[in-house]
Amino acid sequence: MNGRLPVGYVVQIDGGDITLNLLDLHRGQIASHSEGVSSVTEVGSLLCLGGGSRLLVMKVLGLTFAEPKEAHKFGVGSSTHQAEPLRHVNGVVVGRLVRRGRVLSFEADSIATPELGAEAYPLVSAELSTILGSSEALKAPVILGDDLRGGGKLHVGLENLLSRHVAVLGSSGQGKSCFTAAVLQQVVRMPSARIVIFDVNGEYEDAFAMPDLPYGAVKVTRFGGTDAGAFRIPYYALGRYGLSRLLIPSEKTQRPALAFALQHLHQVRAFSTGVGLSIDSRPYLFDDCRNEGAPDAFSRISQLRAGTVASASEWPPMEALCALVAESHAITPDSKLGYKRDAFYYSNISPLVTRIRRFIDDAMFTDVVDVSGGSPSSGVLNWQQESTNLVGKIFGDETTSWRAHIIDLRRVTHDLMPFVMGSLLELYAHELFRRGQERKIPTLLVLEEAHHYLRQIGSGEDAAENSLAYERLAKEGRKFGLALWLSTQRPSEISPTVLSQCNNWMSFRLTSEKDLAAIQAASEWADRREVRRIAGLPRQHAVVFGGSLAMPTLIKTQTASPLPRSEDGQFDSWIEPPDTDLF
Repeated sequence: MNGRLPVGYVVQIDGGDITLNLLDLHRGQIASHSEGVSSVTEVGSLLCLGGGSRLLVMKVLGLTFAEPKEAHKFGVGSSTHQAEPLRHVNGVVVGRLVRRGRVLSFEADSIATPELGAEAYPLVSAELSTILGSSEALKAPVILGDDLRGGGKLHVGLENLLSRHVAVLGSSGQGKSCFTAAVLQQVVRMPSARIVIFDVNGEYEDAFAMPDLPYGAVKVTRFGGTDAGAFRIPYYALGRYGLSRLLIPSEKTQRPALAFALQHLHQVRAFSTGVGLSIDSRPYLFDDCRNEGAPDAFSRISQLRAGTVASASEWPPMEALCALVAESHAITPDSKLGYKRDAFYYSNISPLVTRIRRFIDDAMFTDVVDVSGGSPSSGVLNWQQESTNLVGKIFGDETTSWRAHIIDLRRVTHDLMPFVMGSLLELYAHELFRRGQERKIPTLLVLEEAHHYLRQIGSGEDAAENSLAYERLAKEGRKFGLALWLSTQRPSEISPTVLSQCNNWMSFRLTSEKDLAAIQAASEWADRREVRRIAGLPRQHAVVFGGSLAMPTLIKTQTASPLPRSEDGQFDSWIEPPDTDLF
């Protein structure tokens, strides 16, 4: 073992549990050898067990004192026993080191066991790098941080890290944003990177002010406001799928009425008091249950159903949906008038009409979503084209030249966040699956503060329907080139289906029992011993585990340079007198 002296030897094998006697020389502390100094008995540290042609890797789980009862090594008899008890190290085998020629590799294996008396040795840096990293890491290495048990940098391969989604968890102020920025700063330097960041708090623009990036590598889009460069989503660009997700119609009556309205929206024009067909000179369709004009309204609805109405030249305002929803469902035959607006049927769809009106009248919503209508982007009114253009603008397409696109969502209020973000994700899911695997564009979608919008809205069957978009993205998106990076303070508030699809986990300090239980339930990689330790982690420290790592590892995460805009408040400045120039 390269001149290394053993630190102990195997005295007990109980299933997968291994017990070592430590040699007195080390006193449960460290071992020095020709290649440096190694930790021997710190929980989480690694040792190598020699035994014939195999080199097994053991992870330390616990330490005990035990009274010596018998001799285990040559030259150590009962007469040499001291009053001081033996130090025992308890652990499990996590794999084996295999050398093929000059190449050293690590193979995960929790079944293999050493021989009784097998000697334990400290690991050197090359072996630790082999165990904690992987062969894929050499292709596109990403550094996660400093390994606190074995020393050195913990690096993983980009393919392994992103291929099946990442979850970054931790309470506020523990280092999630800094860690995320540090990893993304490595990825964005790759010439063909494609990163989309939903930046809820406006933190990441500062982190990508990197002088070594080419011009245009980073794009910033600010939702809402009147500043130069601000973007408001045209409501019609959300398409049928996005608007259905936004308005959340009930299944039995409201969904068919909304489907009719969306199908024929391009064939109507809005007037100050109502809606008419594209060829009408005055309104005939209304969103209330008035008595007069029902036969004329039914005639217009019948023409729309027959497909005989020409397309309008512009998209009408969003309020046109109200009249189409109401008139398509509430008009019934009448023996005296021919047709009438039935109050009973109108009551079924009036909640949907009210919901549309509330969005239109909400200044916070209209700050982000343009409800006024407008000219088509392609010369004709076409849902699919408008939706494709919006997806290309936000998520990129084949012609995109940027590497990272930061979507600044600071002006989207938290109560609107599930609706606006849900609509965008629903639209993106539809477009992603429509493209198919043949046209997939590998994309990393970073969802900051994901608990605000990756959650169910409503209850019962409606809630299950409302969560389909992001759950489909989590379950099937990777087949179409999508990788998700979820960052959240409250994993217990995120859809369990989404969490369960994450393959790599980086958990900073969490103290809520519900959040810790959510990690344990969602991750097949979560060891209950490691999960219990999450509650005591210091700042900027994380337990990382998952498919790209051989074993759970405690790290001090990388520090981003430059930093994102997420520092704590400078309360020490209160002791200084105020700047009088500000008053």
